[in-house]
Amino acid sequence: MRLLTEQELIWSDVVANNRMNRKRKASGVNSYEKELRFKPETFLNSLLQQKGQVKWLDLCCGEGNALLQYARELYGKGFQEQATLKGIDLVDQFQPIPEFVSCVQFEVRSLIDWTAGDQYDLVTCVHGLHYAGDKIRVIQAALQAVADNGLLLANLDLNSIKVEGDPLHKQLKGLFKANNIDYNGRLKLLVCKGPRNIPVHLTYLGANDQAGPNYTGQDAVDSYYAVGL
Repeated sequence: MRLLTEQELIWSDVVANNRMNRKRKASGVNSYEKELRFKPETFLNSLLQQKGQVKWLDLCCGEGNALLQYARELYGKGFQEQATLKGIDLVDQFQPIPEFVSCVQFEVRSLIDWTAGDQYDLVTCVHGLHYAGDKIRVIQAALQAVADNGLLLANLDLNSIKVEGDPLHKQLKGLFKANNIDYNGRLKLLVCKGPRNIPVHLTYLGANDQAGPNYTGQDAVDSYYAVGL
């Protein structure tokens, strides 16, 4: 099996044309609330009352519907100037930003070499890691993007991470536990409060975009690692 490089993976039909998170809103039917067991608006509104401002970063945001739904709520309450909502996705399929919405920014880019350059009260990645090559590097970058009292929530399927000599993912699970990062294997959900800078002694080897469907029923990407730097 030939593994794809990160640059090759960008052009994969499985990655560029994924439908995993195209339409989801923040809450309601077909939403982040359902996938994450968490309502973004409730969390952010609570912080808004406490701090007077909030920042939400949505990685692999699809059409950006979740951010736009919350932006409309903020507009209705007159709180737009107190919020920064940013969405990043590989494919430019964002919904148009209404003229009255001033707090939303979309960016088209890969997460290959991404670093946030800022910290956010909420960082979400709904099913996006299923299509990433170096998943561990993306997780590291996302963890560093979380503000001190912020929260990261991301769907993660450890079955799509192949580490030589560690089929049960003991190393990764141990790393999460040692850094107080919660991983729920049943829900396939990674949760972390506050930022982390975690060293990972693995070398990324490449990705397989022909892995087939994962637990969601959608085609996904397997990522391969060797132990050691």
